[in-house]
Amino acid sequence: MKRILFSMVLIGLMAFTANLILNSPAQTNTNDGNGTFCGYLSSEPANLDPARGVDVNEANVQAKVFDGLVRYDESMKLVGNLAESWTVTTDGKEYVFKLREDVFFHNGQKMTAADVVFSLDRLLDPEVASPRTWVLEKVEGAAERIKGTSPKVAGINQLDEFRVAIRLVSPFAPFMSLLTMPACYILPHQSSATIKDRSFFEKPFGTGPFKIVDRVRDSYIRLQANNGYVGAARPQLAEIELRIIPENMKAEMEFESGNLDLLQLYPSNYQRFRSDPDHQARVHDVPAMNVFYVGFNNQKAPFNDVRVRKALNMLIDRDKIINAVYQGRAVAAKGSIPPGILGFNKEAKGYEYNPEEGLRLLKEAGFNKKNPLSFEIYQKSAQAAFEITRLIQGELKKHGVNVSLKPMEWSALKDSINKGEAPAFYLSWFGDYPDGENFLYPLFHSNNW
Repeated sequence: MKRILFSMVLIGLMAFTANLILNSPAQTNTNDGNGTFCGYLSSEPANLDPARGVDVNEANVQAKVFDGLVRYDESMKLVGNLAESWTVTTDGKEYVFKLREDVFFHNGQKMTAADVVFSLDRLLDPEVASPRTWVLEKVEGAAERIKGTSPKVAGINQLDEFRVAIRLVSPFAPFMSLLTMPACYILPHQSSATIKDRSFFEKPFGTGPFKIVDRVRDSYIRLQANNGYVGAARPQLAEIELRIIPENMKAEMEFESGNLDLLQLYPSNYQRFRSDPDHQARVHDVPAMNVFYVGFNNQKAPFNDVRVRKALNMLIDRDKIINAVYQGRAVAAKGSIPPGILGFNKEAKGYEYNPEEGLRLLKEAGFNKKNPLSFEIYQKSAQAAFEITRLIQGELKKHGVNVSLKPMEWSALKDSINKGEAPAFYLSWFGDYPDGENFLYPLFHSNNW
C-alpha cells in the first residue's frame, strides 16, 4: 500500500506564547497550606491510568497524584524527582537511577525499585495496549515486550531495593526527557491486581503531592494535600477542587460569580478581561510550548507541487493574523520548534509575506484567474480554530485562491487525516517536553506518515 505523506508546511504557523489565566479577586487559596483552590477541567478525564492517558486534562490530574523518576523544574531544567541521582555509562546506553529511600505511596506503602520496574514494564505490556509505548521504544527488549514475545523488558532491571538500571539499544540524547512524561509515572506494584482490572484508576493513588479523596464523574475531582510528600514542589494548599466545565461561557460565569479561582482566557475573551479595570491586573501571560499550522497532503494535487506550497506560505500575512486574533501575543514561526526550546534556530529565515512572488509561483504551477487554485481545509468544529482559518480563508481570497472550510468532530478529523482523505488541515502541536526532538520526530519523521 502506498504511504500517504504529509507536509507540515509553515503556512500561518505560529508559536503561541501566551496561555492566559486570570486569578479571581475572591480567591480562597493561600500559600500557608490551609486554603482550597477551585479550578476546572474542560472535560472529564476519562482515563487516569498514566500508561493509557493521552488527554491534557488526564495529565493535569495525573501530575498531581503521581511522580516520575525525574521532572522539569520551573526553569525547564531536568532535576531529580523519585530518583535522587543517576549515572550514565560512557557509551550513553545505560542509565542507573538511585531512588530516594523516604518516599511512600498515599496508602503508606514504601516506594522501591520494584515499583519502578513494574510501572515501566507495564507501559510496554501488550495486554495494557498503551498508546504511549513510543516513550520507551528505545529501551533494550522493548520491541519484544510490545510484541508479546518476551515476558519482561530485558533492558529494565532492579539492581537492589533502591537502584534501577535502564539500558537502551543505542544512545539517545533526549531519553531523560521522555522519562518526565506521565506515561512513566510510578505505580505501586503491590496493587497489581486492581491495576490490572482497572478499578484502581477510578481513584488512583501514587506518591505525588496530592491525593484524590472524592470524585463524581462529569462533576468534580477533589484532591487533598499529601502531608508526607518529600518532593521539592510541596503542596501549599490543603485542597484542590477541579470541576468539570466543558463550556467556556459557563466557566466565565462561574469565575465572575467567585466560584472559580482561575479562568483560562482565549482570543475571543482576552481583550474584554484585559481592558476591564477590575480584572486587568490579574491577567497573567504564560509562555507555552505550542505551534499552530496548516498541513498539506503532499501525495495529492495540488500540494504535490512544491511551488504551490511555497506560494501559499508567501500569500499569508501571518503578522496580521497574530495581531487580529492574539493581539500580538504570538510570534510567526520560522520553523517547527518554538522559541525557548532546545533546537530553536533564531537565524532561520522562514517565509516572508511576499504576494508578488507567491502569485508568480502559482502562475508557474498553472493557476490564474481563469483557473484559480481551490482546496478544502479540514479542521475541528471549534471557535478557536475558526478564528484562524477564516482569516486564512480571507487572506487567500484576496489573491484569487478559493478555500472552503470543513469543520469536523475531533476523532473524525484525525481519522480523515490518517487515511489521507484531507487535502489540507489545520492543527496544533503542544510539546510533551522541552526538546526540539519532540517537535521534529512526531511531525516530520517518515515513521509517522
